[in-house]
Amino acid sequence: MQSQANSIESIPNVGLRAARAVVRDRGISDTTLWRWCRRGWIKAVNICGKNYIELASLAEFDRRAAAGEFSKPSAGAAGASSAARKKRLAP
Repeated sequence: MQSQANSIESIPNVGLRAARAVVRDRGISDTTLWRWCRRGWIKAVNICGKNYIELASLAEFDRRAAAGEFSKPSAGAAGASSAARKKRLAP
């Protein structure tokens, strides 16, 4: 029998979770969660005026984010220095 400290419980990826709990657990703002929903990255359900997030869509979002689908090239000063560094290091 495994001790509780050694067992790792995975978060189920079916069902719903309160949007407030998702915001709190992930350390993001309400606005960030709203943007993700608006862009279609995750699915939200409104039940009696309260928002709930579909856990399957949240798991899919995590998979896509880990794969780098949402990454963008650097812009502004960071983009300029990145381009200069590439130029300088090119043979």
